[in-house]
Amino acid sequence: MGIPYENLTLEQIAEIQMSLNKNESLFVNAAGRNPYIPKAWPTGRWGDATQLSLAIMNAIAKHLSDDGTEKKKLSLIDSIVDEHVKEWWDCTDGWGNGTKSAIERIAQGSYSYANSGGPSTGNGVIMKLTPVAFFFHVCKINVDDELVEKICRMTHTSPVTIATAFIYTYLCMFIFENDLPSTHVEKKAFLRYAHQLSLKYESKYNLVTQKDLLSIRVNRYLEKIDEINDELLLDVSHGGPLICVYTLSMVIGLIVAKRVTFGTLEKALQMGGDTNIVAAMIGALLGATQGEQSIDPRRIELVFRTDYVRQVGEEFGQVLLQHLNLLPAFS
Repeated sequence: MGIPYENLTLEQIAEIQMSLNKNESLFVNAAGRNPYIPKAWPTGRWGDATQLSLAIMNAIAKHLSDDGTEKKKLSLIDSIVDEHVKEWWDCTDGWGNGTKSAIERIAQGSYSYANSGGPSTGNGVIMKLTPVAFFFHVCKINVDDELVEKICRMTHTSPVTIATAFIYTYLCMFIFENDLPSTHVEKKAFLRYAHQLSLKYESKYNLVTQKDLLSIRVNRYLEKIDEINDELLLDVSHGGPLICVYTLSMVIGLIVAKRVTFGTLEKALQMGGDTNIVAAMIGALLGATQGEQSIDPRRIELVFRTDYVRQVGEEFGQVLLQHLNLLPAFS
């Protein structure tokens, strides 16, 4: 949904949306609008955030269902790496350069996941971590910090990217345990926790440059908690470009601006910057907390490979339930 609007301003997006008819507005064709997307890109096709989130869901499902009887059981990180490589072979249209180059190095056999990552500060890690946090939450296990860092370093080694990966993972856990915040008290508690996490990981990874500090951005939301509007969102997030701190600033701001609904996802499309990633992250949180019923059914029918997306989700859920002994293995 966000791909046609990537890197545009709020005003440019508004102009495009005003020119569309009712049916076109459900899914805008990205062809010719986004320089990073091929002109043959079909309407409704998802981008790298959804593609690699699905890859992680597949990896977790395969890891949990592998009993090791046929061959040695792969570690979860090895499964995640394998699924990334499969997706690299399938399609890398729209991938960020950091992720694309790192997985290419692994696919060509010249590097392992431990040393394949580059110094990018992009949002290619946080965009796909919601299923990881959901797995930790449903299985009632503590966040595996080592796994999160390995996932991050597979493609991104910059301290700020690793810090935001941890912050986002723990924020997801907070949301899954307490639900998306809707009241003033809940929003304040969420922002205070986000601020606490930011300070912790900024200290751990020695982040001191203002552009790398999420804490000062969260603090601005706390100061204006009842006045979070478009102007503040754009100012705090610098327009929400592909930099991880700015992307996460936009996501956090949208979560606390108003009660999160499908309208929040649509709002993410209108704000500019990396609309694809911000909308995908909001959508992942909305789906994880409220289920498919929270998504506009008209959009579901237009999504690229809807049956495949639903299949991955169902298999992911079934394996988690089987892992918890809540569902027979033959279901």
